[in-house]
Amino acid sequence: MYILLLFSKRFHTAFAATILAWGVLASPAIMADIYTYTDKDGTRWLTNLSVKGKKNVQLVARTPRRAKAAPSATRKKVKIPQGRVNSCLRLSHQQIEKRTTPYLQTIRTYASHYGVEENLVRAVIRQESCFNRHAQSHAGASGLMQLMPGTADMMGVDNIFDPRENIRGGVKYLSQMLAKFGGDKRLALAGYNAGPGAVIKYNGIPPYRETRDYVVKVIAEYKRLEKARRQANHYIRRSGNTFTQQ
Repeated sequence: MYILLLFSKRFHTAFAATILAWGVLASPAIMADIYTYTDKDGTRWLTNLSVKGKKNVQLVARTPRRAKAAPSATRKKVKIPQGRVNSCLRLSHQQIEKRTTPYLQTIRTYASHYGVEENLVRAVIRQESCFNRHAQSHAGASGLMQLMPGTADMMGVDNIFDPRENIRGGVKYLSQMLAKFGGDKRLALAGYNAGPGAVIKYNGIPPYRETRDYVVKVIAEYKRLEKARRQANHYIRRSGNTFTQQ
């Protein structure tokens, strides 16, 4: 028997351990070393199959020898369901605005402090967690800005589910990505999503489907928010001029 699993951008060894804990790979008949690799279209896979000839192969979990010696069973494929648990997809505009409002001042504070555009931060949070402070991904990312534990530690975040700390850490990390990639928003977002190493390796946005979709969606939301901001400012200026003329 073999297992072939598709996983998301923030996959790391803890995810493999979680799968083992679930018992997905716990049967002696299917125990084996667990590897990750990237296929031609940029999709990343988790598997216990032979990965000879594959690119970017990494061993992420090793199983006991006794388990490996067990006889094989009927071949079967298992795929992780796709979709984002923290998506805004089924929420109305009013529901999203209600979620957003409590965090606007904190976003404004840290966006200003770290020199990141407020609307870019808002767009990232919407895509990452839809402003759900309790959001968690299968790969271990948590909170409003979906920080991985290692990133949270590097950014000095003690409580990853505390909105203020999570936003501070996320904005700080985003500011570092912007600085690293010369202010290029798309590359910075790709670095935030897939890691700066992947951006450097591919000399641009990595060919990972999830990362490419992520960048497109965040930039689209950022542009929408910027358009609304410009329209509001234009209205305010016109109202001010009218008032002065009176």
